[in-house]
Amino acid sequence: MRIGNAAVAVCAAVCVQVGTAGAQSRPLTLPDVLARARERAPQLVSARLALEETRGRLLGASLRVQANPEIDVGLGNRQGTISRFTDFQIGLDQSFEPGSRRSARIARANAAVAQSSADVDEITRVVLRSAAAAYYRALHADERIRLLNATHELASGVYSVAARRFRAGDIAVLDVNIARASLARVRAEREGAEAAKALALGDLKQLLRLDEDITVEGELGRSPEAELTAVLQTALQRPELRALEAAVQEAEADMRLGGAYAKPDLGFGVRYSREEGDHIILGGLTVTLPLFSKGQELSAVAAARAERLRAELDAAHTRVRLEVRLALDAYSRRLAAVRVLETEAIPGLDENETLTTRSFEVGQLGLPELLLIRREILDTRSQYLDALLEAALARIDLDASAGLLR
Repeated sequence: MRIGNAAVAVCAAVCVQVGTAGAQSRPLTLPDVLARARERAPQLVSARLALEETRGRLLGASLRVQANPEIDVGLGNRQGTISRFTDFQIGLDQSFEPGSRRSARIARANAAVAQSSADVDEITRVVLRSAAAAYYRALHADERIRLLNATHELASGVYSVAARRFRAGDIAVLDVNIARASLARVRAEREGAEAAKALALGDLKQLLRLDEDITVEGELGRSPEAELTAVLQTALQRPELRALEAAVQEAEADMRLGGAYAKPDLGFGVRYSREEGDHIILGGLTVTLPLFSKGQELSAVAAARAERLRAELDAAHTRVRLEVRLALDAYSRRLAAVRVLETEAIPGLDENETLTTRSFEVGQLGLPELLLIRREILDTRSQYLDALLEAALARIDLDASAGLLR
């Protein structure tokens, strides 16, 4: 059997084995990975629960009356010179804050909810970026394992032919040792690819919170080009920018809240008492005079925080624009690298592989030349797979930088 036919048979067996394993586990496509990450990622679950906590604070801020009514009761003995009486007193008081204070408190709580919601979106962006990257790394490892399986079969065939020709006295033992070393290199590279696949799938299982074995399916294809204007426009809605904007609004609401403490609180009350058998009913009014504590600290701290956050927001806008431009440039160059390999390197590799193998079998090509050509072919195919992976990861980075992963 020729080496080429043996390689086809082994590759077919490997494909059947891979297909059987995939049927027993869960093959995941990229949309499946992203959907499960949105639903099950532990960081996202925690962030959503934190958002519900923030919404709970809005309920307290929305109460029209912040203070509870107070009831005071007094009971005592009045001992006169002639008679003795039991005096009794009960009062009910309720204080009210200015409406501007409640409005500022609600605005502050709404800003906190908006900030927490933006934090959820930011964690979603980061999680989806990591999940997509792990998916493509696992897919790349699968492709590399398939390539190395085919290469291993061919290297095994070369070693068998070298051993046969050595027994026939056609080549020296040095050539046999070189063929054996080449076969060992391919085995070692395949083990490395298996390790890379295990690590990528492990990362993916952690992100998706899955305990069972999983596999991935898909292609390391190219995504279309992106326009700078479009990605810059979407990048302005990135969650981290919205979180900073909400933080600025929260600081401004604190400033208004501090100013509202300069207005007096009003309290109303009613009292009933009985003294020496007489029944007495009194109404009361309480006014808190904000002479000393007028929310000065809250206003000053909030003003400083607002100024700091505005500076951070401006710097974040600049950083995001630069990040998007760099990501777009990197993606364009990764695509260019893929095109160069597709048009100038990949065509003809199969034919060269077949020709060199046949030439070695009939003695027209020496073993060192064969192994050199075979190594060049393997390196070219590996470089192409790496270029496809780098282009896919660069597209993920671009989509994440533009805020498209959500």
